[in-house]
Amino acid sequence: MSTLITGGTGFLGSYLTRILIGEGERPVLYDVAPVRGMLGEMESDFDFVQGSLSNLSELINCVDKYAVDRIFHLGGMLSLPSEHNPWASFETNVVGTYNVFEAARINEVKQVIYASTIATYSKDITSDVIDDYTLQRPTTMYGVTKVFAELLGRFYSRKFGLDFRGVRLPSVVGPGAKTAHMSIYNAWAIEEPLRGHSYELRCDPETKCPVIYFKDVVRALRLLAQAERSHISMMIYNLAGISPPFSASELVTVVRARIPEARLTFNPDPNVMELLREIGRLRFDDSCAQSEWGWHTAYSLEEMVDDFIREFNKNRSWYA
Repeated sequence: MSTLITGGTGFLGSYLTRILIGEGERPVLYDVAPVRGMLGEMESDFDFVQGSLSNLSELINCVDKYAVDRIFHLGGMLSLPSEHNPWASFETNVVGTYNVFEAARINEVKQVIYASTIATYSKDITSDVIDDYTLQRPTTMYGVTKVFAELLGRFYSRKFGLDFRGVRLPSVVGPGAKTAHMSIYNAWAIEEPLRGHSYELRCDPETKCPVIYFKDVVRALRLLAQAERSHISMMIYNLAGISPPFSASELVTVVRARIPEARLTFNPDPNVMELLREIGRLRFDDSCAQSEWGWHTAYSLEEMVDDFIREFNKNRSWYA
């Protein structure tokens, strides 16, 4: 099987590449950013194409050249960059995703696995629990682009028979994340103390944000891709992550217990708080993922922090 990973040199793409290589695959990475971090030690084990998602010809040529039959579509702009530059977000997240589907259709790719987000939920939710049937009415550019991509994937499934599947991710935590977004404090409150730096959380101590560890995300993507198509009915699945969601102060307490010298303070940013306010009050139900393809969250808050510290210290050069 030939696997293409868009956003392949990024945070999640790099770790997925590492896992696929360990399973004997030679993945193809497609990204506007160059090879970096952990991938520098594996360059002989994958193929890399530096290109933009907004360039359909580049994508078509890449998929054709490497006879790709499965795509993990992880590339795109995150929440805060999308809020600051919605026009670039449209080109990357909307046009780029359309181009991925078109390249898949033209080259008869068997399967596309898509990384969506719980940020597709925002207004007019009458329940405190969100499941896969809950109304999606986002007010952020990021959320809007992701709803479009989900619906477009469903169209390509119906119209062209594409095996389209995806997961809606909560805030993803892991070492080496470089892009600031509304919930990045969940990762940087662990990583910055490990670097010997102080860190200021731009939220208040009681802020809650659904979180999932990056190793759980990659495991979910693999499980979903491997599931029998006959078992897939929802196509797009919520992942609840660590449940119940923990507060920023609980995170700080756990980090300080492991890193006593950690210098962590709070300085809430009104813009970040506004983006987090709606999503933080909600609870996510991922029972469809559990029943259809055997999903479960493996890492608790404490286990996540412990593994994050081990991963960072063992492979510090990867996360420079």
